Amino acid sequence: MNVTDVLLDQLREAPWNPNEADEATMRRLAASIGRFGTVLPLVVRPLGDAFEVIGGNQRLRLYRGRGVTVVPCVVVELDEFQAKLLAQGLNAIHGVDDLNRKADLVRDLLASLPEDEVSAILPDSLEALRSLAHLGDHPGSLAARLGNWSGQEGPRLERVSFPFTPAQREIVEEAIAQAMPRVRAVEEPNRRGLALVEVCREWLQDRRPQPVVSIEATQTTSEGVPS
Repeated sequence: MNVTDVLLDQLREAPWNPNEADEATMRRLAASIGRFGTVLPLVVRPLGDAFEVIGGNQRLRLYRGRGVTVVPCVVVELDEFQAKLLAQGLNAIHGVDDLNRKADLVRDLLASLPEDEVSAILPDSLEALRSLAHLGDHPGSLAARLGNWSGQEGPRLERVSFPFTPAQREIVEEAIAQAMPRVRAVEEPNRRGLALVEVCREWLQDRRPQPVVSIEATQTTSEGVPS
């Protein structure tokens, strides 16, 4: 992979890029760039006398406000359709964390660095990070259960994404907050996910078909007493 320095003024955002980031994500990205600088090059393609950004449009926006003049880039020769295909692949491909190893990693981070510095960069809330760091402290915790399943096909957590408007997200967050007290496993790092499951379970229970009562069972005698 050849990395080439490209002048910031030559870089253009892709107008067709569907990937967006909310304010919280942009703050974490800005904190990461502020602490570590540019550790990943942008992926771009030549377009006339400029370069169109295929991967890294959010970082490009942040660079413009930080006095950056030169950006490391990987230049690929792709037509528009191949560029769109690659961009969507870069936006959508994510792995799944092993919770045992993630718990060890987070525990080391919180023991070595200020908590606010860690939570400023990582996407998890500080409460979730603390819970994750203590995942193996109690018998029967998720970490212990996963350890017992070593070498077996244990359950894996999967991330599910839904697009919301700000108003819709506010409703979802309120529902999760109200369901949180029902999640008894306070050391569970996925408490918000479990709370959302409780909301969905309650919704389904309220809308399950009611048992059909036969007409014969409700027929009454002439005195008005059920037969």
